[in-house]
Amino acid sequence: MQAKGLLFDLDGTLVNSLSAVERCWLKFAKRHHLNHDYVLTSIHGRKAIDNIKLFLPDKPNEEIKQEFNWMEQLESQDLDGIGEIPGASKFLQLLSSQNIPWGIVTSGTKIVAESRFNLLGVAKPPVFITGEMVANTKPAPDGYLQGAKALGLLAEQCIVFEDSTAGIQSAFNAKCQVIGVNLLNCAQANVALNINSFDELIIKKVMPTDIVISKINAE
Repeated sequence: MQAKGLLFDLDGTLVNSLSAVERCWLKFAKRHHLNHDYVLTSIHGRKAIDNIKLFLPDKPNEEIKQEFNWMEQLESQDLDGIGEIPGASKFLQLLSSQNIPWGIVTSGTKIVAESRFNLLGVAKPPVFITGEMVANTKPAPDGYLQGAKALGLLAEQCIVFEDSTAGIQSAFNAKCQVIGVNLLNCAQANVALNINSFDELIIKKVMPTDIVISKINAE
């Protein structure tokens, strides 16, 4: 796969935050007497505010805002069990050392995203798109279009790393290439590559502004 820049989702892509995310949303479900399975199958790849509006459709805006603030505080503080996807921090450090443009595009809020990203021990990139910066949540293309523009690139010139169905569709809607992370069914997701660890990847510069990414076992 050839590109000029890389964009990364955060949760499930660079950090394994699934247990913390689900733990927080189960507390929300219990708080509002919602079906746990319904909540857990609906939350991934979407902004928290959009999830809350989905789960509490009849609540006034003021109550929605209060619940959002409650959830944001809970998620930013609950870091128990969160760790990096294998090889993620080393891969990001390699990109920076080779001056390869990269950035983050996440549906999480700034407070929550930064608390989780900081666990990687990697310098925060200049391009760090969070949920409140984007008008339409994934699977809309807004986040990845905004991320590519911030890198000074066309979306078609970027490879996106994603783990969720909504995120993958968002990247495809933006006309980006996609590498899946820990996908159960990569054929169904129609991604070019699927990885379980960033250590599986080889990255090479083929021109001053172009890179090629492949899997080690595909060499």
